[in-house]
Amino acid sequence: MDWFGTGDAVENGKKEARSKTSRTAKAKTPLQYAEQSKDEPAYDLTGDRDRIKTVSEISSVISRLLDIDALKDLWVEGEITNHRPHPSGHLYFSLAEIKRGETYVIQAVMWKSYARELGFEPKNGDRVRLYGSVEVYEPHGKYQFIAREIVPCGQGDKHLLVAKWKEQLYREGIFDDDRKKPIPKFPEKVGVVTAAGGAARRDIENIISRRFPVEIILSPAAVQGDNAHTEIAQAIRRIDGMVDVIIVGRGGGSFEDLFEFNHPEVVMAVYNCKTPIISAVGHQIDTTLCDFAADISAPTPSAAAELAVPDIAELLKELAYLRKNLVNSLETRFEREHDNLENLRLRLRPNRLAKIINTRQETAAQLALRLRNAITQKLRNERAELNLLKTGLELGNPKLPLKKGYCMVTAGGHIIRTVKDLKIDTEISIELTDGTADAKVTKITEKK
Repeated sequence: MDWFGTGDAVENGKKEARSKTSRTAKAKTPLQYAEQSKDEPAYDLTGDRDRIKTVSEISSVISRLLDIDALKDLWVEGEITNHRPHPSGHLYFSLAEIKRGETYVIQAVMWKSYARELGFEPKNGDRVRLYGSVEVYEPHGKYQFIAREIVPCGQGDKHLLVAKWKEQLYREGIFDDDRKKPIPKFPEKVGVVTAAGGAARRDIENIISRRFPVEIILSPAAVQGDNAHTEIAQAIRRIDGMVDVIIVGRGGGSFEDLFEFNHPEVVMAVYNCKTPIISAVGHQIDTTLCDFAADISAPTPSAAAELAVPDIAELLKELAYLRKNLVNSLETRFEREHDNLENLRLRLRPNRLAKIINTRQETAAQLALRLRNAITQKLRNERAELNLLKTGLELGNPKLPLKKGYCMVTAGGHIIRTVKDLKIDTEISIELTDGTADAKVTKITEKK
């Protein structure tokens, strides 16, 4: 923690802050009740070591020990973390510093009367200078820095480091969605990477055993502390390939508590893991780089357990629903086929069959009658046409006049039609109705 107690700028800041303090000096805050009146006794814990002391006595002594000028009206610099809005208007947050690999944290409060005079909204990651005093809230035995002024100095070291890591990992494609693996619907083994004795482990085990009892394999690791990122990465690599899905996470905490899950070593272990990973670090409002690299991120460890396994009760409900639909479908099909068979049975009844046969016979008889009539008419037409042809042939027969007493004269196979076709001594043949007679022309007389 960087402390500031000298310098012109600091002295000027003190004067400005003290002018604000005078306006609210009469307002007694929850942390100011430890300022006892002169009539209250001063506890001396060293006088009688055998006497059993009370909690309030110890808290009172601690309060008096910290009630020194060195902890009053001073400036302190650090990084704002764990800041959350409060409906009262007061500001509650932590002030943190990284020094020689260790993170130092002090709780801080700024009352609403001072907070509303700030010209900006403090945020997590802001590096600021606070002016105020250290006070003790005796009922909780907790000391806090009561800030009366906040001066921004820029973003804090850890937030800047995480932002740098995030940008670099993003450029390398570590957070790309197209490389994320699907979570199996029905895992047989679930791996858990968390603290062995943490509440997150108990929550995950309880929910999985209730929803869908499967084998749970724990790969323990420290979840906070300066070397926790190495243990987390090793725990992930150790369990990879042994289970169907891995839950990596811990319960809620401040930014410092969750910091190790932002470390690139953890992120790359998640990225390179062949087993699907569900990240569940902190509470719903907390987000780490591990969440971005995981195949899916859950707001809490309990929610991660619900994502890892299905709910057997819901599965049974779904199976019952599908069974009901199947039964209804089969019953509908059975009723439809039953109706079809009943229709066939009615159609094949003896009287109905006889009626069908009679109808078909009547139709066949009508068709036969129509066929006979058509054939008869066709024969009549053909016979009449044949008679006409016969009559025509008979009328054209040259021998027909012979039956009427005429004769046909031929000479050399040619019919003699005029006397000009004859000559004296021409042999001719005379054909009568009952025979022929040969003759020779002796005289030719031509009509005038």
